[in-house]
Amino acid sequence: MNSVWKRTIWTFLPIFLVCFSAFSQNSTLGRDFYIGFMDNNRRNSQPDKVVVIITANEKASGIIQTPKQAISFSLEAGQQLIREFDGEDEGVIHRESGQVEYRPFRITSSGDLAVHAINGRQYSTDGTVVLPYSSLSTEYLVMAHYDVFGPGQNPGSNQNFESTLLVVATENDTEIEIIPAARTVNTIPAGAPIRIVLNEGESYQVKAEGDLTGSRIKVLNANQNNCKLIAVFGGNKTSSAGDCGTSGDHIFQQAYPIQTWGKEYIHIPLAGRTSGEIVKVLASQDGTVVRINGEVKATLNARQSAKFEFGKNDIARIDANKPISAAVIAKSAACNEFGVAPLGDPSLFVLSPNSQMLKNIIFSTGKLIGGFNQNIEHYLTLLVNSGTEGQTILNGQNVGGNFLQVSGTNLSYTRIKVPFGVNSVSNPEGLIGYVYGSGSIESYGFAIGASLENVQFETESSYEFEVEGEKVACLNQEGLWKIIPDDPKFINFSWDFGDGSTSKSGQEVSHIFTKKGTYEVVITASTGTGACDSETEFKFEIEVTFVETELKGPASLCPGAEGIRYYLENSLNTDQVIWEIEGGEITQSNEEFALVNWDVVEGTGLIRITPIAENGCLGEVLEIEVEIQNNIEPEIPSGQAGLCGSTIEPLTYTVPYPVDGKDYFWQVSGGQILSGQSTEEIVVLWDENASERSVFYEESLSSDPSCFGVSKILNIGSFDALTVTEGNKISPSCPGESDGEIFLFIEGGSGDFIFEWEGFPENQGDFLKNIPAGNYQVKVIDQAGCGEIQLNISLEDPKPILINRIAVTDVSCAAESSGGAVLEISGGEPPYQVIGFESEWDGSRLSFTGLSKGTFELLLEDSKSCTMPFELVITGPDPLKLEFEELTPGCPGGLDGALEVKVSGGTPPYTYQWENGEALALLENLPSGEFSVTVTDSQGCQISGLGKVSESRPQVRMPTGFSPKDGPYQPISNCSISYKLMIFNRWGQLIFSGTEGWDGNHNANPMPPGAYSYYISYQYSLENGLNTDEKRGTFTLIN
Repeated sequence: MNSVWKRTIWTFLPIFLVCFSAFSQNSTLGRDFYIGFMDNNRRNSQPDKVVVIITANEKASGIIQTPKQAISFSLEAGQQLIREFDGEDEGVIHRESGQVEYRPFRITSSGDLAVHAINGRQYSTDGTVVLPYSSLSTEYLVMAHYDVFGPGQNPGSNQNFESTLLVVATENDTEIEIIPAARTVNTIPAGAPIRIVLNEGESYQVKAEGDLTGSRIKVLNANQNNCKLIAVFGGNKTSSAGDCGTSGDHIFQQAYPIQTWGKEYIHIPLAGRTSGEIVKVLASQDGTVVRINGEVKATLNARQSAKFEFGKNDIARIDANKPISAAVIAKSAACNEFGVAPLGDPSLFVLSPNSQMLKNIIFSTGKLIGGFNQNIEHYLTLLVNSGTEGQTILNGQNVGGNFLQVSGTNLSYTRIKVPFGVNSVSNPEGLIGYVYGSGSIESYGFAIGASLENVQFETESSYEFEVEGEKVACLNQEGLWKIIPDDPKFINFSWDFGDGSTSKSGQEVSHIFTKKGTYEVVITASTGTGACDSETEFKFEIEVTFVETELKGPASLCPGAEGIRYYLENSLNTDQVIWEIEGGEITQSNEEFALVNWDVVEGTGLIRITPIAENGCLGEVLEIEVEIQNNIEPEIPSGQAGLCGSTIEPLTYTVPYPVDGKDYFWQVSGGQILSGQSTEEIVVLWDENASERSVFYEESLSSDPSCFGVSKILNIGSFDALTVTEGNKISPSCPGESDGEIFLFIEGGSGDFIFEWEGFPENQGDFLKNIPAGNYQVKVIDQAGCGEIQLNISLEDPKPILINRIAVTDVSCAAESSGGAVLEISGGEPPYQVIGFESEWDGSRLSFTGLSKGTFELLLEDSKSCTMPFELVITGPDPLKLEFEELTPGCPGGLDGALEVKVSGGTPPYTYQWENGEALALLENLPSGEFSVTVTDSQGCQISGLGKVSESRPQVRMPTGFSPKDGPYQPISNCSISYKLMIFNRWGQLIFSGTEGWDGNHNANPMPPGAYSYYISYQYSLENGLNTDEKRGTFTLIN
């Protein structure tokens, strides 16, 4: 009877990772970003730059797509990419107002990214966190900025420019309504709707000499199957802030969807400055009551805003009875206290509501454009729940001691300098953060990230027995799992427990884990089934921590046995043990052993244990059946059961479970006992030439020899020769990767080996894992003396991906994205794709499209996610460009204007289609105003533009000489005018007055030659209304 039961008991303990919190579809982490850059007051000596800062939250490969090029990138988790572009050369800065433009800037990725964008030039820079596609919406209210110089302010050379907003479409045929909050530079009044239609990648900028804050942008044709999401940005071309300084800076901030606004915010003064700040509050609903530090300060209706100024040390609690948006506006540099360096300039960033906290994020600092502002100090402001400060980790360091309480709240704050580049911060109970920096009259500021919708999840698991801890999973035990979302719109849930089992659907599901391992549980939550369904994933990891134990003790005993010891050996992670007995009494027990007195006179007893993990999970029950009788069956002797090697050494054999008061007598065949006869342990020297070798013992009770038994026989054999060869080899998944594996195949020997891997002293097994391609050496040593073998093993990379031939498809129109290529590929593991582009693999060739004209750095990927960079040049005609030449200005009320359009680029010849139906490059007989034309080249490429015929003031002159035979004396003008003419003789006597020319007569009599004077008053109409001018002079009458 086998009295040793060996089981491996596994229990699940939760591990809380940085990715533990779920990010809803409304967060700043994502894989697809649309960015738009507004006008930034470019100067020839100070060209504007745009900068994108990409920080990988996980391993990611992707594409940066601009109007001119596509740039591939590959980042590991925590890595950063900063890419700078010339705003003009790259064609991404919007200059005009009220025009549909195609200036696409898009970032796509295979993994989650945080993206920040900088729009700047020397002395004028700002930045924003960029929202991914999944966080966009169809309706926004814009937060912008506009300032006027206060009374007595001397602006010097400074100037305040237009407030701006920008809309970027993500789908074709997106109908949009814009209701501006101020009169636009295109003369559209505040409150008048602007309706436009944009295709994917197209954009529309509005500029106003007034504050566009509160402007509403709404998609008109979105539905369940066509989301028509848009990205919206707001700010100012260049503006001052505050009545204490006049220097200006660019303002740049992406608008957050209205449904993400909150009701409670905290303002913390910016570190490194003494100017104080302005906080602007924007209301989404009528009757919004705004309180500052508990005191009512404003009541706003929808789309209205209010500004509040705070001093350098003022901390403010901002709350409202309805959702609001709140933004911090940093003041102009001169607003700093006297004697303090004029650091910073205006910048704007939107605050996060107190309820929308992140738990962890990897973020990047910003970057200023001015060459003298490259080594500025960067600051991080953090808000956390009071009592959790000590859980805040910044760049691996606990910063809990730096926090101060925000009066009247359960929040605490700190302001800390952080290094330029990538930083990480976490607090498992939540945090809000903003990063900002100030240089010489230049600054930036933005949120490090945002959980724009407070969609957090909690999960519960339950068992029939009591367990402790969160997300507890017990091996081979059915658990009931439930997910509880904060947002009730999430109604569909799919569970993947990561163990290869079939996914399960429902808010509450049951599951049994049957295998050891570390499992990532992924819950996919969605709001519905339509094309515009919002979906998010909630992930957490459960590590299977094994509990291994052996229950040992005798299974055959004489009647009346007492003080018998049963024990656990090789226990691991066993916190408690439940001991149970049948047919006896446990006199002493703990987590390691138990002493038993057996009461059975003759029959069967039972000793049983139930191991319990620290979290309460129950392990499998282990038990030993014990036969109580005089005819006992002792256990087989313990000791080495085989011989190997050329030298035979003495070996030791023992009674497995000795009991006090018993006698032992050993029997050996094929060898001799050197010592220990009649004891629990003997030493034997075996005869290597013996045909048979064995050992056993007789066991009896000293006080009652009738209780007697003979153990099972342990036969001593000879081990086969030891051989070691290569077992399974798994090459790295991709060339250069370090996930290869080597396994050894061992035959013969004693089974007790030592493994010495060269270069891997800590590895003591018969395998190597997580290794790159290369040559490896291992020595296998048999501890029983059966020899040692050294083996050299070579591990090779898989065949690399090779492009054998490229057939390029160029574009026929510069603005098209129809370019692509057909690739013939070898190596790697098909099928293949070009990351970021629609690809089709037919078994021998890979086709892809979606490229515009330009040079592209692309990534080719196979089915194992191995990549290979390659460059592709797409050619095509130069972009179509229009220039308008005003040949003749328009006269008030007349048709005197002439306008000609001149075309460059594309493929001639061109055709013209003016809005009035004309089809030539030259338009004549025009009134003043704007005239649109669409030009089509021979390839069907089109461009549209507006030319303007200005309205000019009439140029009026009077002749210096006059002969009646040549016609009347009257004004000469380039435009039609209404006039009154008066003629005087040399003595000042009025001789003519009328609204037509003078014929040289007075009272029907010709006037004599000589000098005369005139007075003329004439009227004409311009855009600003009716105008009147007059002229006086002399002329000579000639007969």
